[in-house]
Amino acid sequence: MFVGKLSLLDDKIDSYLHMQLVDLARMFTGRKELEVEAAFHAQYEETEARISVSQFWRDYQPLDKAAGMKSDVYLRGIGSAWFTGYEAVKAYLNFCQSSQLPKLANQLFALCEDMRLERICRNRRPGTARIFKQRHSIYASYYQHKLLLHIRKGELAEAVILLVYGWFTGAEWKGEAQKELSIPLALIYPVLENIEEAEHTSEIASYCESMVELLSYSIQSDAQVPYFWMQPGSGVQKPLSARYEGELKRVKRLANDDVLPDQDGERQLPGQERMPTWHRESSDRSPGLLRFELERGSRTATPGDAPREGDAADQVLAIAQGRSLRAQRTGAASGERRPSLGVPAAAGRGEGAVNTHATATWLVPARPTAAQEAAYRRLSERVAPLAKPLQRAIRRALEQKRIAPHGDRLYGRLDKRLTRAVTQESPRLFYKKRAPVPQLDAAFALLVDCSASMYDKMDETKLGLVLFHETLRELRIPHEVVGFWEDADRVTEQEAPNLFQVAVDFGSSCASGRGAALLQLEPQQDNRDGFAIRRMCDRLLRRQERQRVLLVFSDGEPSASNYNDVGILDTYEAVLQARRLGIEVISVFLANGTVHETQQITMRNIYGRSSIVVPNIEELPQQLVPILRKLLLKSIF
Repeated sequence: MFVGKLSLLDDKIDSYLHMQLVDLARMFTGRKELEVEAAFHAQYEETEARISVSQFWRDYQPLDKAAGMKSDVYLRGIGSAWFTGYEAVKAYLNFCQSSQLPKLANQLFALCEDMRLERICRNRRPGTARIFKQRHSIYASYYQHKLLLHIRKGELAEAVILLVYGWFTGAEWKGEAQKELSIPLALIYPVLENIEEAEHTSEIASYCESMVELLSYSIQSDAQVPYFWMQPGSGVQKPLSARYEGELKRVKRLANDDVLPDQDGERQLPGQERMPTWHRESSDRSPGLLRFELERGSRTATPGDAPREGDAADQVLAIAQGRSLRAQRTGAASGERRPSLGVPAAAGRGEGAVNTHATATWLVPARPTAAQEAAYRRLSERVAPLAKPLQRAIRRALEQKRIAPHGDRLYGRLDKRLTRAVTQESPRLFYKKRAPVPQLDAAFALLVDCSASMYDKMDETKLGLVLFHETLRELRIPHEVVGFWEDADRVTEQEAPNLFQVAVDFGSSCASGRGAALLQLEPQQDNRDGFAIRRMCDRLLRRQERQRVLLVFSDGEPSASNYNDVGILDTYEAVLQARRLGIEVISVFLANGTVHETQQITMRNIYGRSSIVVPNIEELPQQLVPILRKLLLKSIF
């Protein structure tokens, strides 16, 4: 049966739920590059770095859908990624091809392996029990109805699969089904009891082969409905035993993948411990603890994953050095420490595989034409009734901040409200004048989606940009307006060129006569939102202002080459990363008369509550005024 990739947007899978699933999958597997997709059956693919969740859950209510998909991630991320044996799966699938009931054999194996993995998940993560209970409740209700249909149609293979599932989960499915299959079920019950104690995938495969052989005498036709399915390529090369109690941590791969030849005298004998203190890749001999992690080097025959008996003093010394102020100046590689830069190392990084080939090209604005300057004057006159009241309100708030006294203090000048000396136990009767407050300490960046879908919204978007530019210019707040798009005609497997048109830059944003270049922003082609947000954050982080704000003008979901399905997740991660770096990100969603519920959910999932949705373009200036007032007042207080 085909198990393919389904578009998350077309199937209306909640993007926020998708982000949760990706975070869970990456945490459980220890693989940062892992992706989560929807398919007909749940599966873990080691070589493809992918976990598939079943589309069975997509039509259920949000809570049930979330529980079902999370249970799939639990089974694959905690279970299959560590405990399912690749070779055992491969051998059993070969057995299925030669069996008289290949589909029944496959489903029994997948079901029994899932039950084993669920037992492992419950033991290692007791918190997953609630999700699995909800999963079985949904399955039981669905399978009970299906069981009766299969019995009436004489489809005994499907009925056996559902009855085996009911036996594992304790479902009460008695009556007509039990009578029809009493003999074959009686034969396999002892085998099922052994499966509950199996520790390895190979044991599950052996027991399933026995069950298929027993069932082949009573069941003549193979199963047609695939309730469970084991795909080729499932599992890992070195699976763990079900009784493994250590930490689930993957060995970090070296940057180079070479192996040193075996040499006499270099091989470590069993029971001996050897921890060299020098390596060509880390030749620094300065004092330091636990300097044995290497990103480069060569693999040898020495068993490096064996447990080592620890010294009680190790942890004490590590804590002492970690809390010591001298640890910042001494210790490992102290002479190689570099001073911290103004831009954090995480800025603009972490795009992942989806933006590996994306490049950024910055374009300077051309000299505005006479027609553009005339059009800008008309737009300025149109937004003047909105911009001037906003500027007055901000100036009044700033002036009030400068002259308002700071009251309720324990010392200072005596306040006139002395009645509190009688009515309160410990009154604060003094006040202190405030020091002069500096000008607004904020920097704004306006990122404008110039994709082709903005063709019917760009004129109204420019109106909002003019409102922002004129207001910020009058308040002497530095800002920058940049349009972005991806050149789809030049996209290749090696390069995805993204263009950034700078209409107004920080250096000249407060000068008069610079706004006409805003009219040069026009609809172009695709949009790679996550990549563009990271590039703008790089520029904002170079600013010295205390508050940095990024406003994203977009009409909806990102769309670019190899970016449609993962664009929402990538944009969400870019927004989350920007906020962790201290940048406030606010989105402005421009609709075309009608706002669909899925669009609202998508924007809310990406930007959270810091997003506004404008159903009609005519309402854009009115929607932006309170947002701008809130942001500027926040920089004052």
